[in-house]
Parts: sequence; structure tokens; C-alpha cells
Amino acid sequence: MTDVASTIFRAGVMLRTTSTGDVVGNSDGAPGLFVNDFRALSLLVLTVDGNALHVASEDDRTSSRRVVLTPTLPRNTPATIVVERVQTITPNGLHDEITVHNLAKRALSVRVHIDLATDFADPMTLRSDRQRERRGGKRATTVQGNAVHFEYQRSSGEKTFEADVAIRWTGNPQIEKLSATPADASGIALHWQLGLAAGATETIALSVRSGNAREPIGSITPTWDPTSSSVRQRGIDDLNALRMPCPGQPKTVILAAGIPWFLTLFGRDSIIASLLSDADLPGILDGNLRALMSTQAHETDEVRVAQPGKILHELRESELSVLGEVPYARYFGSADATPLFVSAVAASNSPELQRDAETAVRAAVAWMQGDGGLHQHGFVRYVSDPNGLISQGWKDSFDAVAHSDGTIAIGAIALCEVQGYAWRALVDAARLARDVWGDPVWAEQLEREAETLKRRFREHFWIKGESFPALAIDGDGQRVEVVASNAGHLLFSGILTHEEATLVAARLLAADMFTGWGIRTLSATARQYNPLSYHNGSVWPHDTALIAVGMSNYGLHESARQVAQGLLDAGRAFDDRLPELFGGFDREQFQRPVAYDRAARPQAWSAAAGIAASRLLRDTEGA
Repeated sequence: MTDVASTIFRAGVMLRTTSTGDVVGNSDGAPGLFVNDFRALSLLVLTVDGNALHVASEDDRTSSRRVVLTPTLPRNTPATIVVERVQTITPNGLHDEITVHNLAKRALSVRVHIDLATDFADPMTLRSDRQRERRGGKRATTVQGNAVHFEYQRSSGEKTFEADVAIRWTGNPQIEKLSATPADASGIALHWQLGLAAGATETIALSVRSGNAREPIGSITPTWDPTSSSVRQRGIDDLNALRMPCPGQPKTVILAAGIPWFLTLFGRDSIIASLLSDADLPGILDGNLRALMSTQAHETDEVRVAQPGKILHELRESELSVLGEVPYARYFGSADATPLFVSAVAASNSPELQRDAETAVRAAVAWMQGDGGLHQHGFVRYVSDPNGLISQGWKDSFDAVAHSDGTIAIGAIALCEVQGYAWRALVDAARLARDVWGDPVWAEQLEREAETLKRRFREHFWIKGESFPALAIDGDGQRVEVVASNAGHLLFSGILTHEEATLVAARLLAADMFTGWGIRTLSATARQYNPLSYHNGSVWPHDTALIAVGMSNYGLHESARQVAQGLLDAGRAFDDRLPELFGGFDREQFQRPVAYDRAARPQAWSAAAGIAASRLLRDTEGA
């Protein structure tokens, strides 16, 4: 097995390769070129004169990579050639340029060989944690001139998924069918015989593209000096590269959730990442909101967990999604995306968008009050989806909501942070109703409802003897009495009184919660705690950043700066790119933060966390 050593990406296109730029190895690492939510290249292997090459120099950028490759030779044996390889993401695929330099004092004949193949794999079939199978499908390969065209089609009932890949090359290589490809892939071998004079160079290039032509997506210019923090600069670069055309709406630019599995619109992730970074990258929020408005549910669909007014959790255009074999083409399994959407509309700096969003916001509030459970149960709740997400807050692993004895909470679950989001949404919708839509009557109704929710939350969620809110209330009305970072989001939403916020902030900075790098997702004293669990003791940068921003909003600047500084220190230890999550070990235990295996990196809200932490330190300097 060969691990993925490099990932470059931009505007929804991603290439994951070995250090030499080849696509080989195990599927669990998701090597390949991905375009339009499928794998457009599953094999790309370069050899020269029959030999593999090794990396002598490399320069990685977000969306391009340059490596210098040399043959493996005995010690003190001079190389006669050196190969420069430059791979660049294009709006629809990849440009791979290979330059061979003759270092000898004589002419050389150099044989360059490239094997390439495509399997059109759905990313869902490559994930070890959610692996699915696909069966059948028609494939066609056509070689014409200096290009090969791969086509794929599969139908299920009345639904059809189609994809294509076109590969062009320079020069006049010998072309052969690749016989050693897996049964579900098609491939060819290309052989160039280059005659190089002494000291000469020659370049050959591959161009890979799929789908309709896309226009390049420009970068958003940050509002202040990006060199102020290396973590901030890396976050800005990553967020700009994660902006992509919305699936099904190519003229709408969204913020993809992350690499490698989340290269699409996720309601919660895209909103939170945008809220954390919009002050630095103005306008990054609005495309996400327009995409979420256009995909808002209008009817009930139990398979997709859709209900009228609910905001999307995940949008996919992959094979299994299009054919309905997984529910993720439009999946609504989250309790928090809908109230977060309302607050994000209120946070937008576009009056036009706020006017256009009135119908969507009214429908979202109606969902919170109705199917969301606010009027019937007093809180916004979710019920687990056995065919999708068991937990439907931001901690969406199956064991993320468990009682102090380790028992998984069941029934209609009311998460503490979701109530904070819901309260904020009611307050923000009231402001929009009064100031933008000219409806003071509805504004007053929403404000009364917000006050009722705030009072009810105080009565039902606080753990006796802990001075801290419970993680959740389960379907039997029992509090899930564990100390978890979810309560820190209440600082961000603003539902707490100043006295309550001070108590929550102090508890989050206690030794069992604050590692020195960030806030643990679960107290180190809890039964379920494991510093290398997904949601039960690890540190998630966006989670920590929301808490730090919330502390600052309540005027707890010293605490906020302590948390933000720890997060930026962690970011620098991860080569300035904060991962999806990392181990929840104490800072004193190890010299550097401990990586979580297979954490997404970059991930939009982690990149945004570094941006927000940098901004917080700047804005609270001297406070």
C-alpha cells in the first residue's frame, strides 16, 4: 500500500498523489484526481527508462505542485537525466507537465512511460468508514489522435448517472491498451521515445478534463494584512481554494467543507466556516446562503430526513447519490443547519440577499417551531436516522451523545448548542422582520418566543452542582449530564446571562477541558473520554474558535486570548494548516499536538478557526 503524500485542490477539483506525483496505492487513502464528485483518474504512473523516480526537490502550493525527480543510482554514480514535474489544478481537471533534462555530455535516447486509468469511483465507495458498493455500469474508451475519451453510464430505475473524462497529450507517443487495470477501470499506456542532444530538454504534457467547461473562480482579497499570522495566511489560501461551483448551480460559488471527503456544500460546515471568516474574507458567506435557499426542503421525505423549511445538511452529485442508493443527493439530517442559516442571513452584509431570503427565513423559523419541535417539546430536537446520521448535531458520530454511564442517548434529542442557535435565530429573525421586511408584529412575537426559550433553557439544562449546562436532553426528558464543549457554543450564540457565561467559560478552561492547545470535546474525567476519539475527548479547532469568539463577545477577553493563542500555537505545529481535529492530550504531556489519523486537512471550518483566532488576538490587544 502507498500512502497519499500530497494533495492539491481548487474550485472543487482535487488531486491526491504520492510524493512523486503518481496516483497509485490503496483506495482508503483516496488517491486520484477527483472532479464533479467522482474519481476521474485512478491510476497515473510515470517511469523513465523503465525506472521509478524519487523526489530530489519539491515545492507544494495549494493548487499546484512542482517536483524534481531523479533516478535511483548507486552512491557516487552521477545521474544523466533529471525530470521536472509540474502538476496544476485546472477548472475542470489537471495539467501535468513533465520536462526531461539531459545532463550528459552526449546525446541520449530517453523512454518516458505513463500508465493512466479511470474507474469513475464514487468517493463513498472509497471511504473505509462508510464504504458502499456499486454494480454494473457501461464503459467506453475511444482513442482519437492525441486524446483518449473515457465514458461511463449506469442506470437504476428511471435514474441515470453519466460521466466522462478526456485526456490529451503532446508529442507522438506509442499508445497501448492497459491490460492490468481492475475490472471496474479502463486505461491506456503511453510511451514517448525522446531524442535529447547533450544538455537539451524536452517537455511533454497531459491535460485531463471532465464535464462542461468552467470559468476560473477568483480569490477574495482579505480585509487586512494576511502576513500578520502564518496560520491565518494558510487559512485564507485554503478557503479561497475551497470555494467551488455549487453542484447543480455552477454560477453560484459555495465554500466546500473540506478535503478529501467533503468537497461539496454542507449546510452547517459552510455556514460556520463563513461566519468565522466573513470579516476577513467579505462576501464568502453569501453564495452559501443562496445555495441553501435554493435547496431548502419544501416537502416531507423520510429517506432524506427532509421537512418543509428545513435547511440542507449535505449536497452530492456522485453516482450513488444520483441513483438514490444513498440519501445524500440532498440530505437534511441535521438539527442545527436551519437556525444557523437564519442567523447567517442576518449576518450577511448584502441588503439584497436579506430581502431575497425573507421567504426562506420564514420557512426556516416555521420548521423550528413545528417539525423542529420548539412549540410541541419546548426545544428544537432531532430523531436519529438509522440509514444516515445517528447524531444530528455537529458531533455526528454514533456515540457523540451519551450519558455519564456511557449509555447512548435515544429518542428525540435536544442538544444544548442547538437551543442556543435557535434562540439566536429567533432574535435575528426578529431584527430582520423589523428592520428589513417591515413586519414589527412578527418581530415582537419572535422576541417573546426567544425570551421564553431562554428561560426554559435555564430551567431544564443546567446540571445541579456543576454550574454548567448538560450536553442534551434525551427522549425521556433526562439530562445528558456530561461536561462537553457543546456548551461553549452557547457563548457564541449569546443565550447565556453574563454570570452564566462567566461560569461556563471558567469551566471550559479547567484542566480537564482545556489542553493548552484547545478545548476538549469531552471532559477528561468522563467515562467516554478518549483523547483520540472522534468526538469524545479530541480537540476540534472550529469548536475551540467558536468558544473563544463567544468568550470575547461576553467581554471575557483574557480567557478568549488564552484559548485563541493556544489554537494558533497548535496551527503552527501542524505546518500552519489546522486539521479537522487532533488529539486531546495535555500540552505538557507532549511537545507537539498529536495528530488524529485521517483527519480532513484542510477543512473549511478549521481553516476559518485560525483566521478567527488571529482576528480575535488583533481586536482584543490591550483589552
